[in-house]
Amino acid sequence: MLEGIYIYDADAHVMMSPRMWQDLPETIWPRRPRPVQIEDPEGLGGWQSSWFVEGRLTPHLWGSGSQPANTPATTNSTFPGTDASLPIELGSRDLSQPELRLRDLDRMGIDTTVLYPSTLYATMTDDPELEAHLFRAYNRYMGASCRANPKRLKWAGLLPLRHAGEGRQAVVEMKELGASAAVVFGTAGDRLISDPFFSPIFDELTRTGLPLSIHFGMSYPPLREHSRTMFSGQFIGMTLPVFLGFYAAIGGGLLDRYPSLKIAFLEFGSEWILYAVPRMELFRKMARRRGAPWPSDMPQKEILDYVRSGRLFITCEGEDALLPQEIELVGEDHLLFASDMPHPELRDNAAGEILERGDLSSGQKRKILCDNAIGFYGAA
Repeated sequence: MLEGIYIYDADAHVMMSPRMWQDLPETIWPRRPRPVQIEDPEGLGGWQSSWFVEGRLTPHLWGSGSQPANTPATTNSTFPGTDASLPIELGSRDLSQPELRLRDLDRMGIDTTVLYPSTLYATMTDDPELEAHLFRAYNRYMGASCRANPKRLKWAGLLPLRHAGEGRQAVVEMKELGASAAVVFGTAGDRLISDPFFSPIFDELTRTGLPLSIHFGMSYPPLREHSRTMFSGQFIGMTLPVFLGFYAAIGGGLLDRYPSLKIAFLEFGSEWILYAVPRMELFRKMARRRGAPWPSDMPQKEILDYVRSGRLFITCEGEDALLPQEIELVGEDHLLFASDMPHPELRDNAAGEILERGDLSSGQKRKILCDNAIGFYGAA
């Protein structure tokens, strides 16, 4: 606790590790991601290792689909590289030693954390079958690791939307394993997540009562060509899918079709909501005014009604100068705190930054740091 507030971290991470794929089916095992080391690292700035998947190296510094992400050095001390310098021990990074992550939580004053996968899962493969098996193997690993302390270590299960059969089974399995949410990225490949193709999976998801998290990641393939450096990849390829996911949730009808579904947007920041809400509402009003040939499947209510419904949540940053305006727009019950541990942008004082702000009330701070996460994930 910090200053008498129970700290509920809505978005932390585990780094990718070969341990996560140990129970892949025998037919899939040869296709698992392989850690590789670059023999000639000159000019790579410390990025000396990568994952070899389906004939590609990821992450990579230059060319289509470049993005910053955890390399094998993050979870393997025998691999050199800058990732190995993260101020979190290896067993905490990949949760192979849950007691080390619990120690990190104590150091940061975090009482409960919800763990999310590496963003590399958004681009691991274009093959639905391999993707589904990698996702489900990850879920089984997380379910087993978090049993060490299920009150403090919670997790979101990867949802393989692109494989209908595996997707439905994955929902049932992650619920049985104790997941607190299902996670997708801004799109499922070329498709919006509101595509009717995914309806059987969402039917199963809402039956279980699990909420849906839409996480930062390079999920939309056409953006890869414009992501030819790590900087452009992070801003273009990994960030812009938030608008596709937001459209799918409201404009694409997910919240209308599934009245009990809760959706959170994680690691995109929260400033984007100040643009997205009024812009979508402008186009919704234009469509209603003009009638045909505009689509008839537009949102049933005003955009702000969805945003303030208690079913849509957004993680915010402690130093966000526009946070008071965002609270004014979306309401104080819809913003979440995230540590992002153990990513390099981790700040040990992330929760403290919110507590130190003079432009938020004590009630608003408590909601961001705890109450709203309970509203999305459920009680710790």
